[in-house]
Amino acid sequence: MRTYKQFHMGLIGCGHMGMAIARGAVRKEYLERYQVCVYDPSEEVRAACIREGFTVLESEKEVAKKAHIVMLAVTPQIIDEVLENLKGETPDCVLSIVTGVSIKYIQDALDNAPVIRAMPNTPLQINEGATALCKSENCKADEYDFVFQLFNSMGVTRTIPEDKMNEVIAVHGSTPAYMYYFVECILKDAVSRGIDEYSARDLLVQTFIGAGKLLAENRNVPISTFIKEVCSKGGTTIEAITELKARNMEEIVHDANEKCIQRAREIGR
Repeated sequence: MRTYKQFHMGLIGCGHMGMAIARGAVRKEYLERYQVCVYDPSEEVRAACIREGFTVLESEKEVAKKAHIVMLAVTPQIIDEVLENLKGETPDCVLSIVTGVSIKYIQDALDNAPVIRAMPNTPLQINEGATALCKSENCKADEYDFVFQLFNSMGVTRTIPEDKMNEVIAVHGSTPAYMYYFVECILKDAVSRGIDEYSARDLLVQTFIGAGKLLAENRNVPISTFIKEVCSKGGTTIEAITELKARNMEEIVHDANEKCIQRAREIGR
């Protein structure tokens, strides 16, 4: 029989992503502020949580005692310390956004507690996130559905096999930084050619937004079709695409992804 808990969701760690998820849960009316509690050792973070109307608790174990869903929102480097501090208090359900840390690793430390792993990305802060989820076999359907719908309300959510959670980092977890870097490179080049940065940035950002929306609204159309629409024969764009292909951009992306995934394996458990 499930024991009634004072809070529906408790966060252990409340950095940028943890705070974005907590705020999103309230903004989308999945939770009321009084249903959220937090433990974080940072005085600055605790003060921010109080301003948000969340209850601040004194330890990780207190969160596990008082919250139904316990979200681990810490870095992989301190997960062992957090799990050690939780020993002896088995959460009803664990939601982990810790990169690379497996369901089994968490369950071994927490007496086989039900676990949901999530890999969200930073655009979740503006309700345009992408989140990959997987769950343990003993996770209840209603708990998984609540978490799935919560993340889905802040963007797009998909369920994937756990053995692909490291690989999916290179699909949506790290790729916002890839996009920002690509935008930065184009912007720097535009400025070097005498275009004012303000105008170039606005035009460039809107182009990425528009191109992304075209892909989202035509998901059954091959991406190559959109490339061909812009690359008319004898035109300008085809020259640029030919140069990117000559430089083997596909291989560069593959190698970058490999480095990203390998690091996830190194820091993971």
